[in-house]
Amino acid sequence: MKSRDELYRLARDWASDNRQRAVMQAHQDNEKIYQALPGLKPLEDEARRQGSQAMLAALEGDTAKRAAALEAVARIASEKKVLLASAGYPENALEPKYTCPICKDTGKSQGLTCQCVHQRVRVLRREEINRSSPLQLSDFSSFSLEKYPNGIDPELGGNLREYMGKMLAFAQKYAQEFTPDSRNLLFTGSAGLGKTKLALSIADRVLNQGYDVIYASAADLMAQLDREHFQEGDSLWMDTVKEADLLILDDLGTEFLNSYTTSALYELVNHRLLTHRATIYTTNITDPGVIQSRYTEKIASRILGNCKMIRFFGQDLRVRQSLKKG
Repeated sequence: MKSRDELYRLARDWASDNRQRAVMQAHQDNEKIYQALPGLKPLEDEARRQGSQAMLAALEGDTAKRAAALEAVARIASEKKVLLASAGYPENALEPKYTCPICKDTGKSQGLTCQCVHQRVRVLRREEINRSSPLQLSDFSSFSLEKYPNGIDPELGGNLREYMGKMLAFAQKYAQEFTPDSRNLLFTGSAGLGKTKLALSIADRVLNQGYDVIYASAADLMAQLDREHFQEGDSLWMDTVKEADLLILDDLGTEFLNSYTTSALYELVNHRLLTHRATIYTTNITDPGVIQSRYTEKIASRILGNCKMIRFFGQDLRVRQSLKKG
């Protein structure tokens, strides 16, 4: 799991590598063009000389000399265009082919981080989530209501498909209107009912809107924090999950708890509450009393008292699919 700063460093390195490749490729391509058009290289050299003359004249305040040099540059550009066209080359044949035409792979546009870098960060975070989660990030269209029975569920006491349709609509609205200060959610219900799937659908939309999203299973996160506790250096995972705009903490209740991991969980939950950062918890625990007994009162009260609880009903969808195939 990488911090947001690490992802941006990787994204800027990616842009820099792209620029270096584009420049090197342009150099190779231009040598071939120069061989095909012997008169082109002298024009390029003369254009650079006249450009230098224009800069020097500007520093000296010689407006006439500067104007003459700029006129020469424009004339040479026109001659180059005609010469390139005569051999079937486009006007920009000598220019590097950058991955991002906006920033030319510098990673900066008008003094700000270019959108290509922001997009690369989202790609890297998406790849990270897909590696660590049991399901792939996907949009809400992949959350199929057809998998839920179109009938009365005994425990729910109502039509299950209609109920899940309302839950899906709520999740879509939540994701569309998301800010880091959005309300925390607690998805609770037996295994295989779509809790993780719906949470990752929210994550997909929120990530696409430019927010930083972290996914972690409770078991993996607590195990990693426990290992970091016995290592020298900073708690990189803790810092990362603390600061994410949206944290998906999956399968709460499967983690191994000891004095340290209990303390770490409290620190994480409390910090995100105090700094107004949204968290979506999923758990197979359906009885709030079990949550209260498993965790300290401070943890349980912060989770139960600051989350909108969404209950999932029905039979394990994977089991239902298996029975249908059988």
